[in-house]
Amino acid sequence: MSTNRIFCEQIDPIWQKGFFSHSEKQVDIWKISMQGYHLIPENILSKGELLKAARFLHSKDRDSFISRRAALRILLSRYTDIPASEIEFIAGKNKKPELRAESDKIQFNVSHSGELILIAISNTEIGVDIERLETGFKYTDILKHSFSEHEISCIEEASDSRELFFRLWTRKEAQCKASSKGLDDELRNIPCLDGWHNINEELIGLNGNWLLKSFNIDYEYIGSIACQTETKLNYLYFEF
Repeated sequence: MSTNRIFCEQIDPIWQKGFFSHSEKQVDIWKISMQGYHLIPENILSKGELLKAARFLHSKDRDSFISRRAALRILLSRYTDIPASEIEFIAGKNKKPELRAESDKIQFNVSHSGELILIAISNTEIGVDIERLETGFKYTDILKHSFSEHEISCIEEASDSRELFFRLWTRKEAQCKASSKGLDDELRNIPCLDGWHNINEELIGLNGNWLLKSFNIDYEYIGSIACQTETKLNYLYFEF
């Protein structure tokens, strides 16, 4: 049984405007506001995506889906030089979406909550999660199912228990999305407190060591990103 290591930390990123050339040792995290969804052209989506959008009952959900897919296509077009409307997706390992272009090593992951989208792009396996700090959400109801006893104690004893819950939750979700294994029943076994942790490789289905970075966004949101750390990576944070 092989053991991986995971390092978790809280950071304070500097969000930049614009776009910089991407390297293989770089991880780019994009923050996108859905308040401007009407500015994103729908004509770059595929027929399948437009049909899926049309099936949403509520216009807010439809607009959110269109914003996410259009923004993803626009960004991936910058990284691959493929026109946004011509980008094709396939189901990769554990049905995680990948680019069809075999020559492209670009990996990506998308998450959204409320009015914000996070898109992470890198050359290595990656997962990202964002959550809005909902004051009415009864997070205590899911603590025993999703967190270890030590993690629960840390949340309950924190000066801001709700914020710590969402921070740790996004770390677990980002790691799950990196593996795309569907680990809902194993969340309590995924470490998320600050510092180094050991984890069974078979649990997440991915080898190597991992870095989980979490950060506050616009005072209302918390995000986390999970990325392999076999090589030293440079993390950059952009506003779309």
